[in-house]
Amino acid sequence: MMGSRRRETAVATTAEATARGAGIAVALLLSATALAPTASAGEGPKMKVGNYEVANNRWNDHSFVWSVTHSCGAPDCGTYFVDPVINPDDGNLNVIAIPRPLKSQRFQNTAYHQDGRYTVTVDVIDGVRCIGYNLPSHDVYSWDAVSLAGTITSTYDAGCLGAPGGTSTYDFSLIPF
Repeated sequence: MMGSRRRETAVATTAEATARGAGIAVALLLSATALAPTASAGEGPKMKVGNYEVANNRWNDHSFVWSVTHSCGAPDCGTYFVDPVINPDDGNLNVIAIPRPLKSQRFQNTAYHQDGRYTVTVDVIDGVRCIGYNLPSHDVYSWDAVSLAGTITSTYDAGCLGAPGGTSTYDFSLIPF
């Protein structure tokens, strides 16, 4: 009789613990849902983090691979993780551009997301390529979050061989791999 009573108490205690655990899990799920960032109506679709080949009509002697992660807020901070409290998903991404082969300079900056498009700006020390030397440019990459196609608008103060500065526009697309 005594062993039966202990068994009933143990079963009741286990059932209570299971119910408490389930209640805590539901509470955590509800709080995570309440704290999760919500997309505004004008925000538009977002692109996935990962690696992308940059196909473009700007250079014929090299290309770039982009490592795209969630932004941590600073231009040189990217992470694969999103946390609703510490690092909420604001839609912005961090782009690290790695040249292939190493004929150009690597860059890293935040790609800002608005209305289904991303925009990243970078000052490139070798954006204008001349025979025997390079000149700087200010490049703005803008692309659609769904099609991953966009334009590079490159502005420069001077052209090759003393030519005046100007603006050139190129097409590009991101190919996930």
